[in-house]
Amino acid sequence: MTAVVDNIIAERRYHSTKSAYVLPNDVIEQNRLDAQAAAIVEMIGGVPCLAPTHYKWHVAKAVDVGCGTGVATVQIAGIFPTAKVYGLDLSSVPQAVQAMAPANVAWAEGNVLDVEYLSAADDVMSREIFNSGKLDYIFGRMLFLGINDWTRYFSTAYRSLRSGGIIEHQDLDWKFYRIGTGECVSDQWEWHQAVVAGTEQAGLSTRAGSDAALTMKAAGLEILSVQTYEFSFVPSKRTPNSQSLGRYVQAKLIPQYPELLRKMLGPRGISGAELERLTNECLLNISSEEGIHQTYTVTIARKP
Repeated sequence: MTAVVDNIIAERRYHSTKSAYVLPNDVIEQNRLDAQAAAIVEMIGGVPCLAPTHYKWHVAKAVDVGCGTGVATVQIAGIFPTAKVYGLDLSSVPQAVQAMAPANVAWAEGNVLDVEYLSAADDVMSREIFNSGKLDYIFGRMLFLGINDWTRYFSTAYRSLRSGGIIEHQDLDWKFYRIGTGECVSDQWEWHQAVVAGTEQAGLSTRAGSDAALTMKAAGLEILSVQTYEFSFVPSKRTPNSQSLGRYVQAKLIPQYPELLRKMLGPRGISGAELERLTNECLLNISSEEGIHQTYTVTIARKP
């Protein structure tokens, strides 16, 4: 195993970082992320980000936080062709994406929570990307398994945005709901209770989507809009915009759940037969009925 690139566990490859992020960074995960990005775009109306379609403001400098494979970074660079657009992630984006990215894209590796304002820092995030009052647009999608200090994240966003600059946050809550009624069906699931406890133990949030507006407002940001969507786990004709998402979940996401549960429940001492039992219960529950879904929230805010 190399000292600087990857941490290989159980034949999967993980980020070598102190970040709370629990998902892999190998080819399997990159393919999943690309499929997820396409399904989310369809769910929210055919665009990767909503702010540019609803608000008009000058964008000279933007950043895609937790850019993953860089798909959204390239899309944002196309929306704002005269802007410098940074793609920031814990690991480097695939070489194929770097090769096809437009000239206004720059890539950086790092954890946004490591941005430092109170002391001199020479990293590219503090020196170049998040320097005070210089960003026009911050985009972040599905950061709930990587950010363990939302107050710090949105405070960094506030400080780095210029007056009038916009942040768009797209994220997921961990509860599962029944289509039509809005009834929460996951509170009594034993595996779900264990995952929530493991998530909280890691300092992560199970309400990274729905709680974003309150934390943004506390950081000094002005909320412009909050929109919610049904992140389907089983396709339903009752949610036509989420059918592709449901098919993606069944084909790409659910097969990764056993590894996700192993990573999240292992630190709580759950392994072996107990882990297998909870995993089987999980796989049964999350595919138990048509239209079962989580809530996906898009929150857009502006620095006054």
